[in-house]
Amino acid sequence: MWFGIVMGLLASASWAAANVFVQRSSRALGPFRALLWTQVAGGLAVVPLAVMLDVRVEPIDLRLVGWIAFAGLASVVAYATMFWSYERGNLSVVVPVLSSWSVIAAAFSIVVLGQHLRKNQLAGAALVAAGVVLVSRFAQRDAAGRSGALEARRSRAALLTAAAAAVGFGLLIPVIDRLAPALGRLGAIPVVFAADLLLGLPLALVRRIDLRPPPRAIWPAVLGGALFETAGFVWISLGVSRAPVAIVSPLAGLASAFTVVFAWIVLGERPAPSLFAGAALVCAGVVVLAL
Repeated sequence: MWFGIVMGLLASASWAAANVFVQRSSRALGPFRALLWTQVAGGLAVVPLAVMLDVRVEPIDLRLVGWIAFAGLASVVAYATMFWSYERGNLSVVVPVLSSWSVIAAAFSIVVLGQHLRKNQLAGAALVAAGVVLVSRFAQRDAAGRSGALEARRSRAALLTAAAAAVGFGLLIPVIDRLAPALGRLGAIPVVFAADLLLGLPLALVRRIDLRPPPRAIWPAVLGGALFETAGFVWISLGVSRAPVAIVSPLAGLASAFTVVFAWIVLGERPAPSLFAGAALVCAGVVVLAL
């Protein structure tokens, strides 16, 4: 049991660190260029781990094609808007909003995948919703009070794209779980990344977005985001192989809380008390929802 607890905490810490590196690479390169090279590096890194660690219990057949295409589309929405929101907003504000993906994932699992919602998940969903309302309501007011209308518009845009990322991840995570029996829990990740790039690259080329490899000085941020994102999936995969999901998942859900604390202490972000209360509600809701 202790092994699963440690793996869940490591997953949380890894994903929180990935958020910080993603923000740095997005601000240095632009969100779409940073996303491309982060996914390329992360996908290549996870392939050998998937070969070594994954256990596949279902055959690969044509029925997976539709799910892979759906996952690729959800991934385009999730990652593109996540990188964009991290470029424009403060982590202590946008990460709690993005963390509301767990509510959308629960709803998708009930309606599409036929799963059931427990009472604690209803309570967790209510906490997440209340926290998102607080963050959304007071973030723009706080930004306008500090820096005027331009900063308020940037804050509003960051919140909207974080909400879009929450929708994307809320659809993506359950579908990855649906693909895992045939592709493996880790093997599903590079497959989804490849589908994401297959769908997203033509759009980027039409928009003439710069997709050149990053300059040498930015590669550490890109690789840091890719490797910590991949490490999070590795830790959670190892954790659920040795301990119940009900134990590991809530601990992995603490990534949003770790990110907010890191942004507050290390990055010097100072959200207003109302924003901090909203972030705390979201983080608590994510943990309750996963219990």
